[in-house]
Amino acid sequence: MPVDLRCALFYSGKDIFKNRKIFIIITLSIILATANIIVINGLINGMIEDLVDNTVESSVGHLNIYPDNNERFIEGIGIKEQRLAALKEVEAYSPRISATGVLSNKELSVSNTILALDPDKERKTTKLLEKLIRGVAVNSNDKNAILVSSRLAEDLKLDVGDEATLAFENGIIKVYTVKGIVRTGNLDFDSSTIIMPINEAYRQLAIDNMASVILIKLSDKSMTEMYRPIIMQNLDVNNIKTWKEETEFISNFANSWRSISSIISGVGLIAAAISVGIVIYINVIHKKRQIGIMKAIGTNNAFIFTVFLMEAAIFGVIGVSIGDFLGYLAIKYFEANPFYDAISQTWISAKFESRLFYIVTIVSFVVTILAGVYPAIKASRVEIIKAIWGT
Repeated sequence: MPVDLRCALFYSGKDIFKNRKIFIIITLSIILATANIIVINGLINGMIEDLVDNTVESSVGHLNIYPDNNERFIEGIGIKEQRLAALKEVEAYSPRISATGVLSNKELSVSNTILALDPDKERKTTKLLEKLIRGVAVNSNDKNAILVSSRLAEDLKLDVGDEATLAFENGIIKVYTVKGIVRTGNLDFDSSTIIMPINEAYRQLAIDNMASVILIKLSDKSMTEMYRPIIMQNLDVNNIKTWKEETEFISNFANSWRSISSIISGVGLIAAAISVGIVIYINVIHKKRQIGIMKAIGTNNAFIFTVFLMEAAIFGVIGVSIGDFLGYLAIKYFEANPFYDAISQTWISAKFESRLFYIVTIVSFVVTILAGVYPAIKASRVEIIKAIWGT
């Protein structure tokens, strides 16, 4: 005998709205759990996307050429730059030299990374030289000026205009004036990096026409996989990494953080669902006699099962729908109103993903329904005589 769904829905609605206080509390817990999952994941997605963009803008190119294995430098960069300039989709490129040294200020000394670059080419390729918090950037003709990363400057008690002694890896020692302080938001970079013009590094390291890496900016960063083999062939190089490979550590961090947040949000959702199950189970216990009478007058088990399962469905439909709506509004608000992160010096916004939205909706609703299955089964299996006599 088919179940009259309209009649079952009527009984469910009448029963569930009888105690409005309990209904509001349980529904609110589902709303908050659902909205929480959407908002947290939306913020994480936006934060990671902004962090990747910031890293690409300040630290890596869309494509990065490295020396062959067992080689320290890329040689003949003049010819390679000419060939890069001839490629249609290459907007800019910037050779860099990486070396080690020790920076000292009076009795304080810290080992550091020396990053040498061409300021004019770097400005076209990345926004690294825009990350100044004090002072001004170096230019190509500077022979006695450097930029110091923020944490390194704090450790050595340096500020703009101060002099510091730099010992290069080859033993050369020279005094430089701090022209500016840089902060990128990258902890490794900010803790131990100085920046100088590449020509000055050539002079002190006694090298020329070489680079540790060549950063390449394309007209569209989505073209990296297509353009990598073209550049490898034209420049006769073998070791090129894309921006995705360079920022893989961020993706790994994001996945770990997303897993943790999903577990926390999932616990909240399960707790809300358990509350639904408990409320329905208590209803079954309190209405045992009514269930027995309904069975005595011919109501079948399927109808009773459907009535109590629909109570869970009502909680789910109302709670999940409102939770989705509030979560969506919150994500759209953070998309339109990003907040400033002082550490990375970037604006961070949320990112709405329709796929995540649908997954959260389905999972939240299914979990809520499942919470009502056991009490619904319990209700359908109530024995008539025992129920009527209250035993």
